[in-house]
Amino acid sequence: MNTFRHFCYPVFFLLLCLCAESAPAQVKTGQWDEVVGKEIRNNQGVILGRVKDTAVDLEHGRYVGMLVASGGFAGIGEKTVIVPPGAFRDDGTPRTLFLDMDAKTFKSAPTFELSKQVGPPDTAKVAEVYRFFGQTPFFATKGGPATLNGQPLEPLGFVRKGSKILYMPVENLQGVQVGYVSGLRDLNRVTGRLKGVVIRPFGSYTRENMKVVPPQALRYNTKRNALRINDHEQAFKDSSMFSMSRSGQFQEEDPARPGIPLAPLVQGEDPKDKEITLKIRKKIIADKNLASYGANIEVKTLNGKTTIRGRAVSTANRDRLVSYATEAAGAGNVTDQIEVRPMSEAEKAIDR
Repeated sequence: MNTFRHFCYPVFFLLLCLCAESAPAQVKTGQWDEVVGKEIRNNQGVILGRVKDTAVDLEHGRYVGMLVASGGFAGIGEKTVIVPPGAFRDDGTPRTLFLDMDAKTFKSAPTFELSKQVGPPDTAKVAEVYRFFGQTPFFATKGGPATLNGQPLEPLGFVRKGSKILYMPVENLQGVQVGYVSGLRDLNRVTGRLKGVVIRPFGSYTRENMKVVPPQALRYNTKRNALRINDHEQAFKDSSMFSMSRSGQFQEEDPARPGIPLAPLVQGEDPKDKEITLKIRKKIIADKNLASYGANIEVKTLNGKTTIRGRAVSTANRDRLVSYATEAAGAGNVTDQIEVRPMSEAEKAIDR
């Protein structure tokens, strides 16, 4: 009986979610399910394809691109091209976006496979896609510029299809499941920003109980089959909208005070502080030994003092992180809050 219950309840819940999300009257501007299905035409009116999914860097709140499928039949033999959101033009035509590109050029567009990722994507390949469509990459690349419009470029995290994020379970810091992802809200095509993740509390089947969470308040677990949230179950139940720290960073639990998240790190606004942080982040991203988790290391600099925080899988990797920080900030200016925790056998299997 218990086995039957454990199997049926999640299935029943998922069916209810699917039914609720499919109601046309509930679709709001900028939501994931409004973007998917749009027809893509060029300026001459030629159909180039149709949006079948989105590419989302959830942890950084970034809308990386639209997955446009063209050619083939019933999904067989089709080519999927990832197009930066800013490359499209919207003239108000229902369910249609326009791309200033002829069909032959569009078919030659570079792309990459999101489904094969075990970590952050190759930023050089993603940058190649952006430049092909005349867009400036919003993320840092090896050997690329350090700033954009006077602001430091941020790293590119784990990029996943929007459809793979929907209905993903959400856990709190204690590993207790508190809900499921029910929607992606306010996908801004112009700025490339994702403003909210809609979470339906576990055991609730009504829209009134849904929560809207800033994407930066979520992190994938080590297997990337669930999300973790930086707040507690009771706070989740009591609030209709999560608040997040001003730094926008994921807060790990303080080992000295179980159940209490660590205070968020603060990034200084001084250009020198930003430059130090950017130098360290670029070093971390370029280090292949840190590829599977480097994007989750917190780095903040305030008044010339840098703090690095997160998990390293070995002492050697922690030393590498500290050395990058020391090289940029100077000896005596680095606070090391890196926890060394070797990978479990399950994590090793995911990383292979």
